[in-house]
Amino acid sequence: MTLSEAVKNRSVADEVAWYGKVARRKDLLLRGCTAWSLKQAVGAGTISQICRGYYALPDADPLDIHLALYQARRTCFTKAEQLGLWIIKPPLLPHVAAAHGRPISGCVVHKVSGPQTLMDILRQCVKCGSEVDGLAALESAVVLKKCTIPDLRAEFAKREDTGARAIIDMIDPQAMSIAETVARYHLRTAGLNVQGQFYVKDVGHLDLLVEGVLGVETDGETYHNTESGWAEDLRRDNLLVIKGLWCLRIPAKVVLGSPDIMLKWVREALAMISSAPH
Repeated sequence: MTLSEAVKNRSVADEVAWYGKVARRKDLLLRGCTAWSLKQAVGAGTISQICRGYYALPDADPLDIHLALYQARRTCFTKAEQLGLWIIKPPLLPHVAAAHGRPISGCVVHKVSGPQTLMDILRQCVKCGSEVDGLAALESAVVLKKCTIPDLRAEFAKREDTGARAIIDMIDPQAMSIAETVARYHLRTAGLNVQGQFYVKDVGHLDLLVEGVLGVETDGETYHNTESGWAEDLRRDNLLVIKGLWCLRIPAKVVLGSPDIMLKWVREALAMISSAPH
């Protein structure tokens, strides 16, 4: 199915939503919309023209509307977060793309012309963030099936992409959460041997297995702070004790915000294991 054929099956509002509820006229035209269809959608009230060259859905985010007034749009980590990619900590100021490249109060401006692809966003994340920030964004794009590792290798094939290729080599497509990704990164950077999604019979998969002897579970609140999540954690913990496998449960907030504490706990647990009688 061609792009123009696909557009016939979607409304103008769907196309605006594809860009995050605010979209540039030129991008919508590239997606197959027409000047007539835009005019009809505005007349019907399904979208509104908020300024010259920009359209929005009725429930558009105020930030996106504000940026449109400056001929700008989200980019880098700010756009990655909107796309549902894993972001360790949102930037203090929104990162925005603007073809004019002029300063916008309260924003970090990237001079960007033309439409932005997912690869453009990921490239900006690698350039702007730390190595672990880039890993979280790129790994989540693979885990969420927005792209593949070969796609990333093809994109980051230039001479100046050495750092990005090192990040791609760290990607584990089996990862289940940002906390697992960040914990794995810091543990390996500390020189420890780490296996992701280690399977234990009757228990299931542990987020990480460190040095072949210590399980690490990175617990987020969304799942674990529920009655069913709590019950499942108890079941797994009891079986791990029966099987004689040590395991730490480390809150995701600690992993993401204080990885030094996580490393301290892991090292102390490994020391206890090594000193325990066999």
